[in-house]
Formats: sequence, C-alpha cells, structure tokens
Amino acid sequence: MSKRQPYVFVLWGKRFHEAEAAIFVSVLRESGLRVKVIGLTPYQLGGVHGLALVPDLTLDQALSLARQAICVVIPATLPGLKRLQNDPRVRDFFRQADHQRARFVVGAVDQTELAKLAWFPSSNERVIFYPPCEDLVAFAQELAGLLTPAHSGFG
Repeated sequence: MSKRQPYVFVLWGKRFHEAEAAIFVSVLRESGLRVKVIGLTPYQLGGVHGLALVPDLTLDQALSLARQAICVVIPATLPGLKRLQNDPRVRDFFRQADHQRARFVVGAVDQTELAKLAWFPSSNERVIFYPPCEDLVAFAQELAGLLTPAHSGFG
C-alpha cells in the first residue's frame, strides 16, 4: 500500500505577489516537493505587477487534496487576504489543511489583523512569516529543508 504524497499549495489570486509566488514554486519544486498553484478563480489573474500566472488547479479542484497539505503559501498582503474573507471555499480549504497540521506561510502582514481573519491555527507555531523578496530565495530553501520527507516524517 502506497502513502499519499503530501502537497505544498501556493494560493494565487488577483493582485497577489507574482515574484514571491514564483520563487516559492520554483525553489520548492526544485527540492523535490509536490507543489501546486491554486487559482482562486477559474481564469488567469494578474499579480500586483501585472504578470499573470497559470494555476495548476482551481480552488474547487484543490479542496479534494487539502487533507494532503503540509504547507500553504499565501503570497498576498492583508488587503488581498481580506478580499477572500467571504469565500467559504477558502475557509474550508484552510480548515482542512489546518486539520493536517500544515504550515501556513504568509508575507509581512500585521499579526493582529491576520488573527482577526480566524483562518489559521490558534497556535502561531505553524504560521510562518516570510521575509522581503530580496531574502526570499534563502528562506524558501530553508522551508524546503523543513518540509522534505527526511525532515518532516512524510517519507
């Protein structure tokens, strides 16, 4: 019997940060992790600088895989996150990923405001805030080491 392979999910929505998303996807895939970009809508959306990314899955498709999440990366600012507040699919996806004890990786967001969204674990030990873009490659490499099967117990 084979084990289900865990996923790292990178959310992609309107005016999210395309450079940050691309760094996470490329570094984590290069390390051998299964990374999927999840489109919050069924069509392409432009990032904050106008670059459109093509998602691997829609959020509706990803919901069935959320229980295999080891990490969810959200390359957005607080206004971008707040735009998702009324989408029950996002809340369900986060709840399922949280149930699997997935880590949530977010950018420079005010922690008090983030807590008000009530999307993430009550314990902040699994919420990781990533640094500015100039330090992001090294951070993503460290995250890959933390998430790889040898270090996470998923092998």
